[in-house]
Amino acid sequence: MAYIPTSDTPEADHRPTGTVASRWGAVLAFMLVYIVSYIDRQVLTIVVDPVQHSLGIGDTEIGLLQGILFSSVLMVAAVPMSYLIDHFNRTRVLLACMVIWSLATLYCGFATSFVELVVGRIGLAIAEAVVPMAAMSVIGDLFPRHKVGRAAAVFMNGGYFGNGTAMLLSGWMIAWLTPMQGQPFPIIGTFEVWRGLFMGMAGLSLLVAVGLFFFLKEPPRRELVKEQASPESFWTFFWERRRFILSYCLFAGCISMIGYSLYAWPPTLLIRVHGMSPVEVGVIMGPLYLLTSVPGTALAAWLGGRCTPDRALQHLMLVMIAFMAVLTPLVLAMTLGSKQVAIIALGGVLLMYAAAHGAILTPMQLIAPNRMRGRLAAVSALIYATPGSLGPVFIGVLTDRVFKDPMALGEAMALTLGSACVLGVVAGFVVWRQAVAFEGNARERASSAPSALPSPIR
Repeated sequence: MAYIPTSDTPEADHRPTGTVASRWGAVLAFMLVYIVSYIDRQVLTIVVDPVQHSLGIGDTEIGLLQGILFSSVLMVAAVPMSYLIDHFNRTRVLLACMVIWSLATLYCGFATSFVELVVGRIGLAIAEAVVPMAAMSVIGDLFPRHKVGRAAAVFMNGGYFGNGTAMLLSGWMIAWLTPMQGQPFPIIGTFEVWRGLFMGMAGLSLLVAVGLFFFLKEPPRRELVKEQASPESFWTFFWERRRFILSYCLFAGCISMIGYSLYAWPPTLLIRVHGMSPVEVGVIMGPLYLLTSVPGTALAAWLGGRCTPDRALQHLMLVMIAFMAVLTPLVLAMTLGSKQVAIIALGGVLLMYAAAHGAILTPMQLIAPNRMRGRLAAVSALIYATPGSLGPVFIGVLTDRVFKDPMALGEAMALTLGSACVLGVVAGFVVWRQAVAFEGNARERASSAPSALPSPIR
């Protein structure tokens, strides 16, 4: 198992495609798509109470719509959607999915029952599943392999910007739409602000899709010549590289568990254990999240790009391991320290998590041929994100069943997050050793047969 050269010469694999402006313009365009996708998926969180009142549903139904229903559909849908990315025009598939999720968001605005809202959210999840796979596949063709991590980290900023933008944009739109509340409206009879919010966000997504139709171009796939000479099925590829893939999924699963837990429990920790009000928590955590996530991904991009092309994967793994190691004392300080210490440490945790997560998709792109990148990203994400999403559940079970004290939330978080950090560091070194071995083998083969068509190293 080894790094797979993606062209008919190893040197070609390290050459960029197009101009600097066109490459980074494409990255920013993909980041914009990611922002829009997060806006459409997060808009429901802003109008929970009006939706509940209008449709007569409770917190359980809202939890399903925002949590397990959406995430499970998203992860499962990514597997078949990845086939489209690997075999068809990636930018056109992405833009078609933007239109689909825009229509799904619009449909949510016209929903008159919980079932109809479920249908809209399912359509949204299926279409949005294509975004990271399409973006990473194209980025892998635009940049030299030792620069892919930097471009990927910039793209991943879209998720963080999307969360913040959803909050800000929704507030402005609600203020603008409020005077229209109760006015006659086609199909639904009476206009409601939350419906107008869904309609407005759907219109924004469609507008972005139309604009990108004239900008985003499909780059040539690097290794089509090699694939014709050495055809290989996806599952054969997966099986022969299973040690690296599964080891990396364990490492990425630890990062994922930390992320899911950070989305779920820190506000409750500050409110329940440290006696802060929800307003105080919102004022502190909102800006803290935005101010730390972007520098975190920028740090990952800068460090990830400071390497030679033939050692890109092993260098990236060392960088990610370092982030996980720094996270360990920070999560303990955040969960077990005083209020002031917890807030300061939370900023550090968010910074390091953003840095580690910003590169989470890159290793799979570095080992996979182009025609398999989408499927490998989807399958590996399904493997590591499913157990990773159990992090919040583990914390709740520890609080309720083991410590049997709601005020022991900090201890439960410390045990769960601390264990994830330590296990992540250990798993990361296992992956790093494999990366060193197969990149070394790839260099030996390239030097011994520089003019020959390289084949995968088993």
